[in-house]
Amino acid sequence: MTKRTETRAESAETTPRPTTALRPTTALCPAMTTLAVALAALALLGAGAGLATAQADDPVISVTDAEMSPSGNATVDVVLETAPNGLSGYNIDLTVDDPEVAHIESASYPDRFDLTTEPAIGDEGRSVTLEAADVGSTIDAGASDVTLATVEVVGDASGGAELTVDPRQVDTNDGDRVQATPQAGALTVTPESSPSSSAAGSGDAASTASTDAEGDASSAAPTDEPDESSDDLSLGLVVVFGAVAVLSALAVARRRS
Repeated sequence: MTKRTETRAESAETTPRPTTALRPTTALCPAMTTLAVALAALALLGAGAGLATAQADDPVISVTDAEMSPSGNATVDVVLETAPNGLSGYNIDLTVDDPEVAHIESASYPDRFDLTTEPAIGDEGRSVTLEAADVGSTIDAGASDVTLATVEVVGDASGGAELTVDPRQVDTNDGDRVQATPQAGALTVTPESSPSSSAAGSGDAASTASTDAEGDASSAAPTDEPDESSDDLSLGLVVVFGAVAVLSALAVARRRS
């Protein structure tokens, strides 16, 4: 008896699996987009305001102007114009941009600075380094027009130069280091008028005045010009006297005859 054998499929049919479609990324809703833009704008505004505040809070250090003659001297002040956060100390350099016109002779500090270093004057007086500290905290926040140092300059030749200031270090009362804004001072050396030229000028003026006075006197004095009317009168008198003499002689002659 023959057995029947049932054949099975060598590979079973694979049941199809459901495929899941990729979903697009969920977009931000309009409200969230608006909020993000607003936050970014506020961040930019805050950064700009912080930068403006930092620039406005920077102190200003300036040098006053001076005018002198060659070999003459003058003093200029180094002034802290504004100190929004006060001042605890500074280190600055002053430089004459044209050493042929003027040079720095000496420098000194006000008594309010308790701790100072000796002013270091460079070669030929072209520059000086100043350093001082306000240990007593006398320069408070909001101070203005504070004299930091006084510098003596000497004129060398006629012309103009600038005394520039370089704030190397400026510290506030809080211990923060700030970048100060520098403002240079103008140095003007004017030539002196020599005594000889002044005397010569006065002599010329006196000579001119004398000449003018003589001219006025000569124009005011009467001139000896001949007077024709007086000459005619004298001639008439001579004729009259002559006629009278002739008539007298004739009368005498008649009497004798």
